[in-house]
Amino acid sequence: MTSVARETVSGGPVDRSAAELCSSDDLARAWKAVVRGYTHVTDLLTEQVERETGLPAPAFFALVWLLRDSSGSAVPLSTLARQVAFTSGGFTKVADRLEQSGLIQRQPSVSDRRVTHAVLTEAGRALAERAFGIYCAGLRELVVERLGLDGLQVLADHMRRLGGDAPE
Repeated sequence: MTSVARETVSGGPVDRSAAELCSSDDLARAWKAVVRGYTHVTDLLTEQVERETGLPAPAFFALVWLLRDSSGSAVPLSTLARQVAFTSGGFTKVADRLEQSGLIQRQPSVSDRRVTHAVLTEAGRALAERAFGIYCAGLRELVVERLGLDGLQVLADHMRRLGGDAPE
């Protein structure tokens, strides 16, 4: 759905989409602000989590995804890698470190010998919950206090649409 603006050109009205009226400079400047805001907040939050828990960002996101989005079940390592924006090969080192630290266990799939699953250990669950609490406290301070709850919801709705999901 495109919004349409009325503009007068050479004495007559012309319908033009909002996208056409947005200059390339305005578009680039606005998108840069979105990316910088997201990157700044994410960097601050993951640095705080790492300072307080020792978890680097990739390990933090993997543990929290296992905690919050996997319903407590075993998750294929390839799926977990995609969820934290890694290739399967690139994620292997992260998974190795998590397993060596006793935070996850690898389990072979019962239905497909080619697939290995990740499961949170009790220590992994405890650390993920602690790290997630730190992250959420930071989100409240850096986002909710600045945008308000309504502003956060509007931003989230816009980002869902950009991600291909319907607004809630």
